Amino acid sequence: MEQATVDAATAFVPSYDPLVPHPRHIRDPYPVYRELRENAPMYRSPHGVWIASRHREVSFMLKDPRFGRGYFYFENLVKRMGPAISEQPLYHSSKNMMLMKDGAPHIRIRNIMAPAFSNKRIEELRPRMRQIMDGFVEEVLRKGSVDIMEDLAFPLPSAVICLMIGIPESDWKKFRKRSANGSRALEPAPLSPLELAEQNRAVLEFTEYFSWLIDLRLREPGNDLTTALATAEVDGRKLERAEIIANLRMTFIGGQETTVNTIGNGLLALYRNPDQLRRLQSDPSLLAGAVVEMIRYDSSVQITPRQAREPITVGDAEIGAGETILCILGSANRDEAAWQDADRFDIARKNSYPLSFGGGPHYCTGVQLGKVEAEVAIGTILDRFPNLQPDVENPQWLTNTVVFRGLKTLRATW
Repeated sequence: MEQATVDAATAFVPSYDPLVPHPRHIRDPYPVYRELRENAPMYRSPHGVWIASRHREVSFMLKDPRFGRGYFYFENLVKRMGPAISEQPLYHSSKNMMLMKDGAPHIRIRNIMAPAFSNKRIEELRPRMRQIMDGFVEEVLRKGSVDIMEDLAFPLPSAVICLMIGIPESDWKKFRKRSANGSRALEPAPLSPLELAEQNRAVLEFTEYFSWLIDLRLREPGNDLTTALATAEVDGRKLERAEIIANLRMTFIGGQETTVNTIGNGLLALYRNPDQLRRLQSDPSLLAGAVVEMIRYDSSVQITPRQAREPITVGDAEIGAGETILCILGSANRDEAAWQDADRFDIARKNSYPLSFGGGPHYCTGVQLGKVEAEVAIGTILDRFPNLQPDVENPQWLTNTVVFRGLKTLRATW
């Protein structure tokens, strides 16, 4: 492959740094992604990690079993900070997440969780999602003002994931406040001592609540994920309580932030492209395809790591066993080699399969959930607020993150 790798010592040094995101990259990372694809699609950064930006290489590494997801920075963290760091609540809990496992341990937990996220189960929940979303719209109408993110984009995924986990409805409001919820630990940049303390506190709070919830569902089983995890047996062995809690926390984090950002990013793209907005308003049957295009065009998850299990050549890059690669999904989704006019937002685009949900063994179990939630939220907003006017010129983006891309606020009038 031509121009497949460039070392940091050569003339070309990208302005992109995953450990220190520049404000302009947070606002619009796509120009620097193009720079990477054209000049150094497999780039070893000064921090020692590989950065993959082209669809060809990213897709390959997501699917090839010689690359694992694993706890990609944990070994380096221990080397840098000593073995005691592994006993910090945040890291001790995270090691039990399905997300951080490969091979048989990953499959064992995934098989238990998968039925809760089946297409059939998600479609069964669609009417309930619409009912919940209508309730949030009524709250906005009574209030008379709206921040799309706080009032409409966040509440639906929060409520739905509470429903799926089996949290009693009387407790749902406890989870209505948007926060990092542990997602900061997924960033390539290490946590500061203050951030670590905050994350540890959040983990302990989750642990206390979910431990109570497990006991409740053992006494009062339901059609929910907590019941499934707490009662499942694999080869005659049940999951340990720490595993159950860690995977409930993983589901809670993953089931909120990614979908919230999909809704916000999707609406921003739609209202910044009035021709596409009018097209969708005139033909609501395009909604499902429009959501897929939103996911491709401005992915809520921009980066996912992979770790080489053995020495392997990708393009012209010689990757050593154990080396980490940051796969830039947001860049791969804008690769002209994979999509014609990739920088154009087209809700009727055909055969669009974005890499936003990963691939291979770690392909996201919540794909259908995220899509349906976005369809319900965006469809309801278009229906109930036909004259909505978001402030698309001055959106406030989430900062201090390169893994997730999303809006902090998006004010609107109607």
